[in-house]
Amino acid sequence: MIRLLLSLALLLSLAASARADQATDARVHYEAGQKHYDEGRYDEAIAEYKLAYELKPHPNVLYNIAQAYERLLEYAQSVTWFERYLAEAPPDAEFRTIVANRLRILRGLPARVSVTTIPEHVHARVTSGDRAFEGDTPFVFKLPAGDYEIALEQKGWEPERHTLHAELGQPYFYQYRLKRSTSQVTIFTRPRGSRVFIDDKLVGETPFSDSVEVGKHRLLLEHPEYPWYRQDLDVRASEPSKLEVKLRRPVRSGRTELVLASMVYGGVAGPMLVAALSTDTKFISTSGGLATLLVSSAAGLGLGFLGSFLTTRDGIKVGHSSLIIGGGTWGTTFGAALALGLKVPNQYIFAMSLLGGALGITSGALVSRWWDIAPGTSAIVNSGGFWGTGAGVLLAQAIFRNPGADQFGWFALGGTTLGVLSSSLIAWKVDHTRGHVFLVDVGGLAGSGLGFALGYAVGANSTSDNAVQAGARYALGGMALGILAAAVLSRNYKGDLPPTEALLIRTPSSRWAFGLPKLSVEPAVTPEGTSARFVLTLAKGTW
Repeated sequence: MIRLLLSLALLLSLAASARADQATDARVHYEAGQKHYDEGRYDEAIAEYKLAYELKPHPNVLYNIAQAYERLLEYAQSVTWFERYLAEAPPDAEFRTIVANRLRILRGLPARVSVTTIPEHVHARVTSGDRAFEGDTPFVFKLPAGDYEIALEQKGWEPERHTLHAELGQPYFYQYRLKRSTSQVTIFTRPRGSRVFIDDKLVGETPFSDSVEVGKHRLLLEHPEYPWYRQDLDVRASEPSKLEVKLRRPVRSGRTELVLASMVYGGVAGPMLVAALSTDTKFISTSGGLATLLVSSAAGLGLGFLGSFLTTRDGIKVGHSSLIIGGGTWGTTFGAALALGLKVPNQYIFAMSLLGGALGITSGALVSRWWDIAPGTSAIVNSGGFWGTGAGVLLAQAIFRNPGADQFGWFALGGTTLGVLSSSLIAWKVDHTRGHVFLVDVGGLAGSGLGFALGYAVGANSTSDNAVQAGARYALGGMALGILAAAVLSRNYKGDLPPTEALLIRTPSSRWAFGLPKLSVEPAVTPEGTSARFVLTLAKGTW
């Protein structure tokens, strides 16, 4: 019995000693926490306070922990420890009233949520259940603690939705970069294969179809054989855009060819005018007459240059210049042929030639002023006059063994008139390019040359035929066959493959073509400006 009592006494003594040691350790940790708190090291203070509370729980330690969390701006933790203080502290605790007031204030602290966006002025709507807060960015929302969803909307930009969590009194910073709304853009070009640049960025080649950001853009289409095409592109949301562009070559000016032709015409018209005004048939053979002709030719050259150059300062379309040149040529031919047919003196032949040329030039200029004549139309009319005149001369040689000047004149007059009138009707109904007409003319020249050579050979070996007369007959047939064959072979000619295309047909949907070698000077459009470039085309076409 005595031993039992001694053992119990020893246990009580050890327990009391342990409690005394815990109290001592708790006070050590508490005092260390107080020191850290006073020095502003709140994280270390909280750790020491918690150790002290574990060793010896006391409401005042909870109060100190809550205070330290409040200093750290961790208001949610502060509220939690203040609530524990109220739960464990006796009703008459000295800090109960203070803690209750602090809790009321802390629970009402809003989180400050700063929302910025790129671009700015985006409408933001923050929702949580039935609560909603709205504003245009940049905006600072004051939100009660909780979980929220933020919706961002702006016209022309893709809407976005994000979740966010807000704690009591905490600051938050959110930045969102919105994506542009896109819409489908489709671009076709003729010819195809143009590089597509949107806002100076290469995005593909035509035919092009892709999603493009909504808004205004700069469109650039680049083709190696055409000037750059620029256009403002307005892409709208939910409105697919379709663009069809026909690239056009630079409008060629006929000023150069008109000036050169005027100088040639003036150089010839000057001496003709002198001859028309001179009554002495031997004047030309004298030294003074020759000098007069040279001076008049030089004067005609100068007047032709000045007249054509000064009247076309703003340029002139190729179709107009070609028609004026052709009008002067066929008018002169008409006047000369009529004078030869009438057997008038040489003086009047020159005068009638000049009068016909003047009337032809005036007619061409008036027609060009009233109508917009295409280059191909002028080419058809001029080609008709050329072949009509040539056919008339050949026909006279084919009919008469030794035709006189009057016979040549009447046949040339009829051929020129018939050729110009018939080609004018054809040009009125048919639309062709100069290149196409050139192909037909080449065919006619080739046929005429081969026919004349063949006929001359046949006539030279025959005792009954005149070689030249036989050559003229065969040349007429070769001319007709050459023109017809060239017209048939080049019926699928397209101007986008200069200078020739579709001389042979492979299938209805594809063509064989071969371009003749060609050296040209073309404008090259670069970002720095326009400059000249030399282009040598050796072979070109669709194979």
